[in-house]
Amino acid sequence: MTQLKRLDISNNAIREIPRNIGELRSLVSLNAHNNQISYLPPSFLCLNDLQQLNLSGNNLTVLPNGIHNLFSLKEINFDDNPLLRPPMEICKGKQLYTIAHYLQRADQRDEKILEKIFNIVANNITETSFKFLCQKLNLVISETDISSKSTVSLSERVRQALDRWKTDSNNLSLTTDALRDQLTQALTMIGAYEIMDKITALKLFTCAIKF
Repeated sequence: MTQLKRLDISNNAIREIPRNIGELRSLVSLNAHNNQISYLPPSFLCLNDLQQLNLSGNNLTVLPNGIHNLFSLKEINFDDNPLLRPPMEICKGKQLYTIAHYLQRADQRDEKILEKIFNIVANNITETSFKFLCQKLNLVISETDISSKSTVSLSERVRQALDRWKTDSNNLSLTTDALRDQLTQALTMIGAYEIMDKITALKLFTCAIKF
């Protein structure tokens, strides 16, 4: 129904929005309040004509970083959701600019934290643990990596490998949070507990800082 302009699916028990909702290119108004929706699919950000959006009374905890792409939005309502990113107080004003600005800053902050985690891993991991980490992250050690082993320090090789892994993962549209979770899970699986202690300390420190 590509010509559909108004859609009201409120007061049901809908758990998810269809992944291909972005094909409703003409949609101007979407009312989906009082459901059980917990996730907005990537194609949702293709609703460029959307002007009114009501997702109040659902189970959303995170809003997509690219929500600023919905530049036609004039009325938004995310009330009564257990939102963490951005927190509910940011959404109460129902201003797209405020929400998008928060998400942009949060994304920049997460990028910096991930960079710090990469440095912690690179500066503290052993050669043996690095091999196991590559296996868990499905990182292939190239012939170039092996030949440069004698001339490039371990920390540099680890950093290069993590940067390569990040680039490959970004191509799969993985979020910074997802990358961090994957890395910490892999470190736990290989028993890199000292590194995990340092990462935990970093998380506690960054949680104490407001931005």
